[in-house]
Amino acid sequence: MNNKKVIEVLVFFSILFLGLIIYLTTINIYYKDEYVESSYNQRNTVQEAKIKRGTIYDRNGTVLAYSEADEDMKQKRIYPHGSLYSHVIGYSSSRYGKSLVEKQYNQDLLGKNNVKSLFGTLFQNTMKDGDDITLTIDHKLQKRAAQLMKKYKGALVAMNPKSGEILAMVSMPDFDPSEDALSENWAELNSAEDSPFLTRATMGMYPPGSTYKIITSAIILENNLADKVIKDDKGSIHLGDKDISNANGSIYGDTSLSKGFVKSSNVYFAAMGADIESSLHRDMAERFLLNEKIPFKFPIARSKFETSNMQPLPCAIASIGQGKTLMTPMHLALVASAVANNGVMPKPFIVSKVTDGNTVISRTAASTAAQPISAEIAEELKELMLETVNSGTGTAARIPGIKVCGKTGTAENEMTTYDENKTPALFVGFAPYDNPEIAVSVILENAGYGGSVAAPIAREVMKAYFSGK
Repeated sequence: MNNKKVIEVLVFFSILFLGLIIYLTTINIYYKDEYVESSYNQRNTVQEAKIKRGTIYDRNGTVLAYSEADEDMKQKRIYPHGSLYSHVIGYSSSRYGKSLVEKQYNQDLLGKNNVKSLFGTLFQNTMKDGDDITLTIDHKLQKRAAQLMKKYKGALVAMNPKSGEILAMVSMPDFDPSEDALSENWAELNSAEDSPFLTRATMGMYPPGSTYKIITSAIILENNLADKVIKDDKGSIHLGDKDISNANGSIYGDTSLSKGFVKSSNVYFAAMGADIESSLHRDMAERFLLNEKIPFKFPIARSKFETSNMQPLPCAIASIGQGKTLMTPMHLALVASAVANNGVMPKPFIVSKVTDGNTVISRTAASTAAQPISAEIAEELKELMLETVNSGTGTAARIPGIKVCGKTGTAENEMTTYDENKTPALFVGFAPYDNPEIAVSVILENAGYGGSVAAPIAREVMKAYFSGK
C-alpha cells in the first residue's frame, strides 16, 4: 500500500517536472525574442547601459539617428531630422521603450548579433559600440515625400518594384521621437484623435477603392473576359438592393475592360464582378497576399478580403474595392510592384545592411514574396495602367519624357458616398513603363478624388526620384 502511494507521488511530481520542461522549452523556442526585447526585462537596461547604440544611416550615408554618451556612460538618442523618421526608425527611450526599426533591429544596434561582441559585455567597465544600420531609405526622397504629405492624414510608400527596397515611407500625422519630446507629450499623443503613433503606411487599413480594379482586372484577363462588353453604361447599375454608381455619375455607354479600366467605371467592374465566381475573387485576392502575412521585418497589418462564399452583390462590391476589403498602403505598393515586375511581388525590406566599422555583419538580399500573376497578364495590366495616366483618370500623374503607369481610387466609406471632403483618395503607380524603377502608393484620408489630389503627390515623388539619380 505504501509503495503504491510512493509511486503515485513520484508520478505526480514527474508530470509536474515534465510540464515545467515543456513550458520552458516552449518559451525558449517561440517567445524568446519577445521576452528578450520586452521593455520590462530589466537585464536589457543593465546591458544596454554598457553599449553605445549604433548609428542609423540612409542608403547614401546620411546620419538619421545616433547616440551621444557622457563621461558617466549615460547616453542620449539623437534624431537630427526631428519627426521625419518617427514612422520609420521610431524611437528608443529608457522610459517608453522602443518602436519600429529601433525595436525590430535592437539586437543589431546593440551589437548582439555580431560574433565578436558575444563575450565580455557584462564584465567590462568601458562602453562598447553597437553595430550600425544602413536603411534602404533615400533621405532626399523621404524629405520630399513628407513635404508633400504634410497637410494630410494618410500615408505614402515608395519602393523599388524589382528588389523590394523601401525608398521612402511616410505616415501622417507624425511626432517628435526624442526623449524630451516624448516625456513632454506622451499623454497627449496617446489620447489624440488623429492617432499620431499609428504607422499608417503599414498598419493603416483602408478600403482600396478603384485601385483594387488592378486585381479584378487580373481575374478578367486570366479568364479571357477582356472583350466582354457591358452594354450601355448609364452611370449606375442596380444589383440586389443597391445602386452602384460611377464617380460623378459619369456615363460611358458600351464598355469593355480597356475602357472600363481607363475611365474607372464602377458600373463595368460591378457588373463583371457579379458574374465572376466567388472562388475566383478569393483565389486572386489571396494570390496577391490578402488575408496572408506579408513577409516584412516591420510591424504590418494583414490586409483583408471576404473569405466566405459571396453572393453576386458582395462580389460586385469587392470588385471595386469596397465592402469588407481593406488594405495597407504598403500592400498597395506591392500590388503595383507585382505588375511592374512581370507578375512577381518582391519581399519588402527597409534595412540593407548591418556593419561594424568597415565590416559587413549582415546584408539583406532581394527575394520574392509571391508571384500572383503571369508575366503576360502583368504586361496587359501595365498597358492598361499606362493608358490610364495618358488619357484616363490618372492624367495628373503624367511626367514629361517619362512613361508613368497608374491607377486612381476614390474609396467610399460608411460615412459618405463620393463626398469630396470625406472620401479617402488613392493612387498607385510606377515608372518608367519600359523598365520600372520606382513604385508609389498614396492614400489620403478625407481628401477627395484620387485623380486630383493623390496622383499629383505620386507624380512629384517620382519626379524627385528621377531628378536625384
